Formats: sequence, structure tokens, C-alpha cells
Amino acid sequence: MSEPFDIPGLRDLSDGDLALQGEAVADLLDEHAAFKDQTLPACIPGPTQIRQDAHQVKQTSTAARLDPSKEPARQAAREKMIQSIKFSCQYVVMYSTHTNNPYLLDTVGVNRVHKAPRSTVIKLPQKFNKVKISHGDKSGAVKIYVNSWEGKGSVVVQVCYGDPSLEESWQQLKMSHYCHFTVEGLEPARRAYFRVRLMNDAGVGPWSEVMELIII
Repeated sequence: MSEPFDIPGLRDLSDGDLALQGEAVADLLDEHAAFKDQTLPACIPGPTQIRQDAHQVKQTSTAARLDPSKEPARQAAREKMIQSIKFSCQYVVMYSTHTNNPYLLDTVGVNRVHKAPRSTVIKLPQKFNKVKISHGDKSGAVKIYVNSWEGKGSVVVQVCYGDPSLEESWQQLKMSHYCHFTVEGLEPARRAYFRVRLMNDAGVGPWSEVMELIII
């Protein structure tokens, strides 16, 4: 089948980023219609297996840094995790086709492959229609998910600890080229507001709706 997800791009990630992406994918698949409350065939890895693979990537990466002879195990762990994500994504494609719901492809956590447009005109980014912010795996960290987009672009994230209606209260937090990523170093035990927008060569898109989260 034609691969709508950028699986080869996963190989360009460092061990830490690959493990982080796997954990983010697993979090999304936990709530995905193709996996939630479904009986999966044994050939479909699913979120639990992807989390185990991510843990193995972290362990073998540390072991290979300490002992170069462990490098083959590190490479094998990376390939196994990428394969688990690939098979899970292929299952989502089949489920999306079966249910006639293409929007299910936007909530997997892996960047989409987009065909190059015939026109060379780059359009201004649109407002993100799907944004999710949740607590990270450690204190002061949050996970951010946005819907995928066509072409090249960067996600701009801003945070506000004061009045979100005042423009001067907002401060730049991070830029990312991925539709799911983690931000660390936030102030724990504080109420924070977040907003995101897409930027490309044509300009910047409108801000998303403001989202609120108490940092832990």
C-alpha cells in the first residue's frame, strides 16, 4: 500500500528523540479509534509494544555509549521500534479506509507524506484545528500535539503565566518542525496558558485557541 506517513524520517532522529516520538505516538494511539477498545491481531504492535520498544531504545543507547560492542543491539532496537510504528500506522490507514474517516490519519503522531504541489506558490499557514497539550513525563514538562500540515513549516509555541488577554504577557517558548514534541523547563505548580501557530516561507498563520494547563 502507498505509505502516507514519513516513516523514513524516523531514522533521522537521535535515539532520545526517536524514543520520545515513540512514546508520543503510543499516547495518541491509546485514545485512537483504531486501537481503543479494539481486539488487535497479533501482527499489529499497538501502543503497549511501542512503549516497550521506546524503553529498549533508551536502554541500548545508554549501553552502546558505555560499550561500543553494544552498537548492533542499539541499531536493532531502533529498527524494531520503527517497524512497530510503521505496522501500527498501516493498520490505521486500513481502519481509516474501512470506516471512511480520513481524519483518523491526523491523530497518529507521525508526520504525513505530502505530494509536492504542482504550483510553486506557497500559501499562508492556516490556523491549527487540532491542538492538545498534556503533562510531560517529568516535572516542568508538557507534551504538545498539533495536526499535520502540507509543505515545510515550523510550529511556534508561546506561553503566558499572567493574563492571556494581554499581548505583553506572552513569551516565546519553542519552535518545532514536528507535529508532536515535548517542552521542558517550565515553572512547576503554576497555571500556564499556551498558544501555537504555524510559520512558513509565506508568513505566519493565526494563533490557535488559548489552552490552559497547571504545570506539575
